[in-house]
Amino acid sequence: MKTRNFLKSGLRNLTFNRWSRKPYASFMSLKSVVKISVLAGTFTILALPQKGYSQQDTIKINNHLDIDEVVVSATRTPKLYREMSRVVSIIPSSEIISSPAQSLQELLKFALNVDVRQRGANGVQADVSIRGGSFEQTLFLLNGIPVNDPQTGHHNLNIPIDLESIERIEILQGPGTRIYGPNAFTGAINIITNSTTDRNIRASISGGQHGLFNGSAAINLSTGKLNNFFSGAYSTSDGYTENTDFKSYNLFYRGTLELKAGTFNAQAGYLNKAFGAHGFYTQKYPDQYEQVKNIITSLGYNKNFKALSVNTNAYWRRNHDRFELFREDTYQYQDGYFVTQNNDTAKYYDGIYEPWNYYSKHNYHQTDVAGANANLSLSWFAGKTSVGVDYRYEHIFSNVLGEEMDTTISVPNEERGLFNKEADRTHMNYFLEHNYIYKNIDITAGVLIHDNSDYGTHINGGIDISYGFTKNTRIFASVNQSLRTPTFTDLYYNGPNNIGNPELKPEKAISYELGLKGFSNHFQWHAASFIRDVSDAIDWVKYPSEKKFTTTNFTKLTTYGIEFAGKYAPDKSLPISKVINYVSFNNSFIYIDKYKQDSVISAYALDYLKNKYSITADFKLYRELGLRCDITIQDRNGTYSQDEDIEIEYTPYALFDARLYYRKPRFEVYAQGTNLLNIEYVDLGGIIQPGTWIKAGIKANIGFK
Repeated sequence: MKTRNFLKSGLRNLTFNRWSRKPYASFMSLKSVVKISVLAGTFTILALPQKGYSQQDTIKINNHLDIDEVVVSATRTPKLYREMSRVVSIIPSSEIISSPAQSLQELLKFALNVDVRQRGANGVQADVSIRGGSFEQTLFLLNGIPVNDPQTGHHNLNIPIDLESIERIEILQGPGTRIYGPNAFTGAINIITNSTTDRNIRASISGGQHGLFNGSAAINLSTGKLNNFFSGAYSTSDGYTENTDFKSYNLFYRGTLELKAGTFNAQAGYLNKAFGAHGFYTQKYPDQYEQVKNIITSLGYNKNFKALSVNTNAYWRRNHDRFELFREDTYQYQDGYFVTQNNDTAKYYDGIYEPWNYYSKHNYHQTDVAGANANLSLSWFAGKTSVGVDYRYEHIFSNVLGEEMDTTISVPNEERGLFNKEADRTHMNYFLEHNYIYKNIDITAGVLIHDNSDYGTHINGGIDISYGFTKNTRIFASVNQSLRTPTFTDLYYNGPNNIGNPELKPEKAISYELGLKGFSNHFQWHAASFIRDVSDAIDWVKYPSEKKFTTTNFTKLTTYGIEFAGKYAPDKSLPISKVINYVSFNNSFIYIDKYKQDSVISAYALDYLKNKYSITADFKLYRELGLRCDITIQDRNGTYSQDEDIEIEYTPYALFDARLYYRKPRFEVYAQGTNLLNIEYVDLGGIIQPGTWIKAGIKANIGFK
């Protein structure tokens, strides 16, 4: 396969100095040297993400403003929250710090119409989808920079930050292709990190059952017009059951420089995560293991003139993945085979002694994504017009995915790995959007022209309309198209239980939404209904008589959904405010009409969260003593395989989490528990999730001059 020469040589040199095979050796790479090519170095110096609160695709929140004065930028033409014609959920820092969650995945599990299917606890791995879509159809952004992995959506949450460093999370419900590009098929989640200009040091430490330990620290330094934020975190556990142990650490930097010429921002992060993957991808081989390493760098520039604003970004992301179907704790490599101490050789099928049946190598992948974008917004007498362009290049080296290479190359810092396959593609997006406001009517319409090196040109458009018939109540409606291109796994992966399909086409959809929302200083709510018609839907399917799933384009899927959400924070003058800080609740129901034979088994598209109810309450117990309680009830459609011949339906379950905390301005101590009802449940496949897990910790925040 022909690869662009200027990147091919550079991608080989962008390597980690050490990548140990040992399950618990991930932390040793703190001593490693990371070699970065001229391309990555250029991005690190010249391309910055914008400030979270001045981000192109973010929601700006000022705690001193009423909710109806909040500026929302979930379109390319920012507008007031009361004029917004889309559903956007916000998880602010006040809710994050009091949550019993200890990872981003656990936090999102209680969000409106967000389906989090965890494989491993405490942020090890999870698939996240919105409004009944698949985990490949949600776009993730870090401070406005896209972080989705073209290999597979399983890696989308490989984000090098800890929960303590997140300032807020913004969730766009519904299609965002015309705003963000093809990956925002059913929604987008933007994670905003600390942007305060205070000078302080923050540290936290916690522990709990199953050998759990978490430690993190951060420092915020402001010197004149330059603000710097550094953070690092480490976590480990022996696992809640066999082969669920993990070790993970991350490092993150974010800097902002304010000048008259404009604002320059930079961010860089590194993640190293190693974990036992007990039955993650198939129950037939439970002793799986995986190690992931991830680097992200970006830079950006933005400038606001009287009527014109300019925003630019450039970024680079690399993801390393080594997957062991037979974990080397149990199987050791000897003379080309993996064997146990009892001389049992790792095989796909017992009793078969053909050479093809012996497991002889792990899966190795290295994906690189490089991109740049620019956006101009002009305010004039007819409204506000935004135009933009976005370029993205995706490449993978692998021994499993892609087309055969002319010459094999060694996997960086691996004893035995060889890359013999690769694939690449380019995306070019052109955006145009216009916003017009007349009295109480707000109209936003836009179009995206997507040009792909493999799939040609596609045009996606949409329109959002809202009308405020009272000061605090609006009705809204929208029609939007969306697009998603197949991942490299969809196209090329052939394994013990899967067969890829290089002939896949992009999936397309058109979504219709109608809703009503109200807001005041103390109560916010919305109700919405939506329909999503998907053509050429991508899914892994099989018939009951077949052993392997195959990727295919369904003719059509239609999703129907309704949702309701609200949050109440009592007025400080009311007696109830002495007992309750806030109460929030949400409920969603989804049904997918399948245009297929009923006998076909679907791995993702027809395996969805059909009903979800969540409630959160934060109570004041006595002075600085508080209690946060989270309850969620979930009912999932679909089945999973217990063995090769039996399909089991998912059963509904209820989770109850709580956190008891004592909080002062400079420190906090807490004790918390997840799944306090000790419910046995599965989110995905036959992977049993943890029962009751008790944890406790302490935090400190020290300011300095």
